[in-house]
Amino acid sequence: MKLLIKVGLSVAALLLVYGCASKNAVCRLMPPEEMNGPFLRYKDLPGEKVFVCAVDPSGAWTFAYDYDRATTEEAAKTAAERCDVQREKIGVLNKGKLYAVNNEVVYFDFCD
Repeated sequence: MKLLIKVGLSVAALLLVYGCASKNAVCRLMPPEEMNGPFLRYKDLPGEKVFVCAVDPSGAWTFAYDYDRATTEEAAKTAAERCDVQREKIGVLNKGKLYAVNNEVVYFDFCD
């Protein structure tokens, strides 16, 4: 029992130290190169648009986008819903992240 308590406290201490050290870090898995084709097609689309992607550590990934909307909020909502449908079909566990708004990429990997 004492060993279990020591292990638990050690794990808690490590999590606390790691959490404090990484508070400002944003870490996202990078989308695969195969996403470049769909993204280039998306860039040519008209109106307010949003591109969403979901990437798992296993390498599974999916994306969705919506375009020609009155607002980016409308496009974001629809793109996120479509991405969720694709995630369920393919089995991607990570939720979708905003990749681009109109033609500006906003999805960055800040981890070294």
